[in-house]
Amino acid sequence: MRTITDPWSPLRLASGATLRNRFMLAPMTTNSSDAQGRVTEDELRYLDRRGATEFGAAVTSCAYVHEDGRSWQGIGASTDDHLESLRAVAQAIGRGGALTLLQLYDGGRIALPGLVGPGGIRGPSPIPSARPDARTPRELHSGEIDDLITAFGRAAALGVRAGFDGIEIHGANHYLIHQFFSPRANQRNDDWGGDPARRARFPLAVAEAVRTAVGPAVTIGFRVTPFESEDGGYTLDDSALLCDRLAERGVDYVHISMDDFRKNSPQPEDRDWTKRREAVESRNPIAAIAAAVAGRSAVVASGGIRGLDDADEALGAGADLVAVGRAALIDPEWVDKMKAGQYQSVRTHLPADSDDIETALTIPGQMVKYLLSRPGWIPRIQGDDRT
Repeated sequence: MRTITDPWSPLRLASGATLRNRFMLAPMTTNSSDAQGRVTEDELRYLDRRGATEFGAAVTSCAYVHEDGRSWQGIGASTDDHLESLRAVAQAIGRGGALTLLQLYDGGRIALPGLVGPGGIRGPSPIPSARPDARTPRELHSGEIDDLITAFGRAAALGVRAGFDGIEIHGANHYLIHQFFSPRANQRNDDWGGDPARRARFPLAVAEAVRTAVGPAVTIGFRVTPFESEDGGYTLDDSALLCDRLAERGVDYVHISMDDFRKNSPQPEDRDWTKRREAVESRNPIAAIAAAVAGRSAVVASGGIRGLDDADEALGAGADLVAVGRAALIDPEWVDKMKAGQYQSVRTHLPADSDDIETALTIPGQMVKYLLSRPGWIPRIQGDDRT
């Protein structure tokens, strides 16, 4: 029988860092940086308020490692010009003493056409995304793949220079690393494509480049979508294999990306949040991935953590940490109220008015628009909206 983990107990990671508790502030898309990928004052206020609380760790929104891989208007980590911006982000998100983690990504075939250079959208294979009106990407050549691996390592080193305690590699949610692992997106005939072991080469090469760039004492995490719900996608057994090999390479934690840790519902590529989807996996990914890493890496559960009962359930299923995203958007002081036992004072819905969301919850206006573009994703008080 599994021992029940106290969510307020500390956790020591393989690289040596100790988290004061099992709660992690999840990475949330802000869509609010400037055109050069520098953090804005609105973003810093959002981060500062949540960073002042008692999360054990805090992860930034994902920062792009290459100018042509931008999927939204977020922070950059592609050149030294981003150093001061990243330093401000690290200071804000770590205000209260959390372990600070810079999340890195490349958008691949789901980069925004208006944000990429003349080379256009690129990906593992010339296969468009399932998103509406997706463009067919050009296939990355081997030299570009090597350059992207180097870019992840360079961005990780930049993050450490900026003051972050660690790096989270975004290998989930249909971004480039996910695309290389997916048989739907990657149909290459060279060493970067083929069976699951070959498709894992790019994610593993990125993890190795990041570890080499930052050294053994810096925390490294990897965010993974545990299986694809689309026809022909990779399976939970495939991702368990990937996580096993990530653990072999010294990744401190694996962050399982789910909309709800109970419902086995990974983010769909078409982003249609209203569509009913058939279950394609009966097992809970937490237990499967925890078994694969076998204690070598910590396991992070995400999606649907609204209170201590949810956290206890996720930890009981095999997770070592729980990532809290939407609950901390709705109530920036969520973790402090949980620790103090002030459960009745926790806000559970966004305000009805979008201006109130922005001002009362310290959320940038552009981020509010992004959040409200996903109907039903975050509970909201019903009422008239002036926007």
